[in-house]
Amino acid sequence: MNEGTRLDKRRLFIGRIILVAGAAWLAVLARLSYSWHEQYRQTLFAVATLEESSRVRSHTLQFHLLHLAGQLLGVSAPAEGVRTQTIALNTVALDALHRLADSQWAVSPALWAIGFMVIAVAVYWMKEGRIDQLEREHRALKEQLLAITKGWASLGGHSNPVDAMHSILAEVSQHTVVRGAAIYRLTAQRSDSLTFYASHGKLALPARSIPQLFLEPSRGLIGEALATTQPRYSGDDASEGYLVPGVRMERVAIFPLMYQQRPWGILLLQSERSGWFAIHRDLLEVLAQEIGIAAASADAAEEVRKHRLMEDRARMQAEILANVSHELRTPLGLVKGYLETLQNAGVRLTAEERTEFLSVAVQETHELESLIDQLLTMSEWDNADPPLHLEWFPLAPWASQLLDRYPIWDRERIRLLGMHEVRRGFGDRRSLTTAVSDLLQNALKYSMRHVDLSFQANHSGWRIEVRDYGPGVPVGDLEKIFERFFRSATHAQSAIRGSGLGLAIVKRIAEAHGGSVQADNVSAEGGFRVSIFVPWAEDPKQDARERAEGEKTWTRQQAEYWS
Repeated sequence: MNEGTRLDKRRLFIGRIILVAGAAWLAVLARLSYSWHEQYRQTLFAVATLEESSRVRSHTLQFHLLHLAGQLLGVSAPAEGVRTQTIALNTVALDALHRLADSQWAVSPALWAIGFMVIAVAVYWMKEGRIDQLEREHRALKEQLLAITKGWASLGGHSNPVDAMHSILAEVSQHTVVRGAAIYRLTAQRSDSLTFYASHGKLALPARSIPQLFLEPSRGLIGEALATTQPRYSGDDASEGYLVPGVRMERVAIFPLMYQQRPWGILLLQSERSGWFAIHRDLLEVLAQEIGIAAASADAAEEVRKHRLMEDRARMQAEILANVSHELRTPLGLVKGYLETLQNAGVRLTAEERTEFLSVAVQETHELESLIDQLLTMSEWDNADPPLHLEWFPLAPWASQLLDRYPIWDRERIRLLGMHEVRRGFGDRRSLTTAVSDLLQNALKYSMRHVDLSFQANHSGWRIEVRDYGPGVPVGDLEKIFERFFRSATHAQSAIRGSGLGLAIVKRIAEAHGGSVQADNVSAEGGFRVSIFVPWAEDPKQDARERAEGEKTWTRQQAEYWS
């Protein structure tokens, strides 16, 4: 019990005491006033009777009036004569009047005013206490609302609205007496009309769908809450009825979640405390309204996001189809043109010309085959990550097999650097071969001189770098070159052809290894370079000396190539 509650009880107790004292005071005043007026009336009647006895001439009537006056005064008339009795009774009447005059304070308006003032003070005191209590409850309610609504901030931090609802229910349980909470959502399905959505804590109701037949108002409290859009409580002993047919649970509150004047679902709350629903109903009704709006809005936002995702995917597919059609048209056209020339005019061509035409057709066929392979690779990786077989492998044989893929005149242009410092690599050899081959092919197309293929390593991973000495890439296009089918305007207008898929494939391979890819222009001597970083895997066989050598290699080559 907090200090404010103790103060409210103390104030209420004191106010009740003052109120009882004021009521008792007025009761005493009323009793005294009644007695005083009664005595005053009887005394006046006695004086009037004595005066009347002095006027009559009949002794019998005089004795009768004197006897009546004595009864009114509460005394017995003396047995002497009429005169003596009259004097004695007058003396008693005068004494009674003197006593009444002395006790006239009992009927004073000031005393009554004091009594009413005491009661007014008591009522005011109690009312003020009630107002203070209501103000404290209002502040507590506001603090609870502010604390609970912190969970609303998580709506933007969760990609899944269900996770956000979990966070909100956790805030409700933390700042109230609720120990179990669950949200069920209405659907259009007959068999699964009310489906489980989110929960926090332990709630005895199973997280399964509820059929529409169970949601009729006559069959349970959940159906009543949905039909009347009013909260329902099962009672501290589950005496208020079934939640759904066959299911009774104690201390469960059902709040309908409304959105745009229609029920979106229900909020089930359960506590271990008796009578908690009456205390926290107002707060929880507000929370139920907010949760209904938040959940429905999150669903609407999710639908919008899915719709936009579908639109983006459809637009991307259309762009891919257009780009594929464009990229395939050039090699197919060349192959068709040279072959049709050989077919229609082959007899008029020399042997050297026919050989040249066939060489061009074969070369363009290889280009077409390479483009189709890239398209198939990207299509497969759109649905799943590249299949990787991660392993340690010696670097020199792998690099030698990589260079064997190129004709001798291209192989002579490729310089290998860092082979003696980095003795083995880690990753999927097949996919890394594909990635480095794409980089070398691009570099050989644009380099004016040789091409550098270098290797670097440190304690966290190893890096493969391909550098050419060509014109480079415009600075504004550096962030776009890893997008599919992107070619800068400078390269698109040149005679050098490309599909725009190579760097996109390189990026996917690097990310599949848990690494990254980086591209930039080289300021010194010109040129362009792309590097792939692949992190090491935990390998207990890798000794400390090899790690140290890799660290030295990394440091030295950083200064040489990245300065």
